[in-house]
Amino acid sequence: MRENTGKVVLVGAGPGDTGLLTLKGEKYIKQADCLVYDRLSSPEFLSMAKAGCELIYVGKENHKHVMKQDAINELLYEKSKCHELVVRLKGGDPYVFGRGGEEALYLVDRNVEVEVVPGVSSSVAALAAAGIPITHRGIAKGFQVITAHSRKDEEADIDYSLLTDETITCVFLMGLAHVKSIAAGLMKAGRRADTPAAVISNGTLATQRKCIGTLADIGEKIEEAKLTSPAIIVVGDVVSLNDRLDFFEKRPLFGRKITVPYIKTNELIAKLQQLGADVTPVKTGIINPIIIPEFADKVRSADWIVFTSKNGVRSFFYNLELAGADIRLIANARFAVVGKATEKELVKHHINADIIPAEQTGKGLADAMKLCMPYAYGVSDEDTFDLGKNSTLDLSNDNISDKMCKVCIFSAKEASPDLEAGLKEICELEKIDAYVNEQAYESIPESIGNMVSEAVFTSASNVERFFHMLPENAYVETAYSIGEKTTAVLEHHNVREIVQADDSSYEALVDKISYKD
Repeated sequence: MRENTGKVVLVGAGPGDTGLLTLKGEKYIKQADCLVYDRLSSPEFLSMAKAGCELIYVGKENHKHVMKQDAINELLYEKSKCHELVVRLKGGDPYVFGRGGEEALYLVDRNVEVEVVPGVSSSVAALAAAGIPITHRGIAKGFQVITAHSRKDEEADIDYSLLTDETITCVFLMGLAHVKSIAAGLMKAGRRADTPAAVISNGTLATQRKCIGTLADIGEKIEEAKLTSPAIIVVGDVVSLNDRLDFFEKRPLFGRKITVPYIKTNELIAKLQQLGADVTPVKTGIINPIIIPEFADKVRSADWIVFTSKNGVRSFFYNLELAGADIRLIANARFAVVGKATEKELVKHHINADIIPAEQTGKGLADAMKLCMPYAYGVSDEDTFDLGKNSTLDLSNDNISDKMCKVCIFSAKEASPDLEAGLKEICELEKIDAYVNEQAYESIPESIGNMVSEAVFTSASNVERFFHMLPENAYVETAYSIGEKTTAVLEHHNVREIVQADDSSYEALVDKISYKD
């Protein structure tokens, strides 16, 4: 009879690249009441957990254990009594030398409901990222995956006589400290001394490194390369294909360490990672929406609703829901946004912007909106503005009324005054504090140190907060700026070189980073 316990799900987190987590695994992480994770789990997985989820680290390194396996087994059982859903997050696949079977059996013996979500094994993925197919027609017809560690974390007692078939790729997990002895054991058993061999460190990550050699010399090469764990050893003729199939390490930003101060994880970080950069995200702020008094009355009477950021859009619809209103409240309003990223956020709510200025700044938006205002002093017939691809506005004089437009700007409490300054003379203007950007008091990653080689800044406030977090004598070698205001603030800090994007967009920033001389 099953006692009153929750469910435990063993989730394979994959080899390290967060994009290789399965959809099912992601679903369980987001639903978990308790998340038990090891050292090979990416910090990004932890950010998926819901608010209030209990996070427990049980990481293991070679000869260093935060918690012994028996204690982990008991921990999972005890937490199943406290929570409806416990997720055990394990690197790679839970059942590929991940001791997932031991954990599952321990729980099953105590009548706990268990589920296993397979993960992408590093034994396949790390090889692929290094340009080594684990099988290949005419070269390798199969593979063997062997652990190089025993249950007591010593070198495993491997019967090398079973690993002599040259048409079989041999993959050794957790064996970085035993490369020489593994190579010697294979040669003694009969494998050719010139058999290609490779060691791959941090496979599938931007910090991936590999060492290519043969059984005869891989031991010496690995000592010179100073690779770090986790690492995988692969032996077989498929290793010789690595140069031609090495797409992963040939990505344009591979090997470049780029620091990205951020408030909320965004597509800029994802794009840089896709291009191969080793991104260090540094959280500098927290966005909190502001509850807007008399929200419905303010919006109902607005002719124009203007957003200067994605966060303004999010806060607007947060307040719309909070007011118990729906889309009919804004049926008569037109919408203007400062740029492409804000436009994308608005489209998520099935609203197309009427104005998206070519110059993605507060001043650029004000200039574009002046063309639509009946009291737009100083705007001549020759003035032209890009109002955005979705614009259906008729700007002929016959269609501009004598009524003073009411414009509601939803922006940060500390927003730049440029937009307000450009519009205040020609409309009834109300600037509404939609959200507040507060300092995040988190410690800066130790890996950053006193010198940041490259950093990307998407706002002036991010600059100030990032340098506030840095050690006193720290400096940035190259800073990429999204626009003039950000650049102006960077000029007052310890930065050797500032590169400004051609326009205020993530795409323009990525272009500057990708094509830097």
